[in-house]
Amino acid sequence: MKNCSINIIKRQFFTYRQPYFNKLPKFYNNFQSKMTLITISQSLDESYTKHKVVPEVIDQFDTQGLLSIEFKENHMVSLGNLLSVEATQSVPKIQLTLNSPTQDGKIESIDKDDKFILVMTDPDAPSASDHKWSEYLHWLVTDLKLNHDQNNNQDISHFILAKDGNELVEYNGPAPPPKTGKHRYVFLLYKQDPNVKDLKAPKDRPNWGTGIPSSGC
Repeated sequence: MKNCSINIIKRQFFTYRQPYFNKLPKFYNNFQSKMTLITISQSLDESYTKHKVVPEVIDQFDTQGLLSIEFKENHMVSLGNLLSVEATQSVPKIQLTLNSPTQDGKIESIDKDDKFILVMTDPDAPSASDHKWSEYLHWLVTDLKLNHDQNNNQDISHFILAKDGNELVEYNGPAPPPKTGKHRYVFLLYKQDPNVKDLKAPKDRPNWGTGIPSSGC
């Protein structure tokens, strides 16, 4: 997907190791300070490099907001934390909080008619040292629109409801093979190219159907 005509908005990822998982705070619903978002963006960028999400999964990009992902019972995705297989089998709740408005009052380049693509992919399939199935596609939803948080007057917080989009590949929870170590599961949110009208599902989940190891989003 690196060469396709869609622009990345945000990504988050987590790693799995059974049975340990980290519990983190609730969604970051409001960010009143630019400094707060700048600090968060810097931390995210540093974490992507540390865990080699950049450049192994996707090329470098400018962070435009915070993608919050919560599985059942408040199991949050955050900066490569560890979550159990059991906690991640259901479709998560997802919220996008955009960066603070620019000086002219604009919030990024998001329009009410814009559509988005949501991806969950595993670059460590079947393991971090063997990429014959990498990347493994776990979820692909297109034609998503941002749902506004009615309590947020700044219009920077949006819930993403996968059921309202076009689920090209249904959610398939993490299932790392035994003795393959930790896996990185990466969530990506792309701004969909309005000129592309007929997006199709990949032929298969392993390698996104290309048959080429380490290929995918």
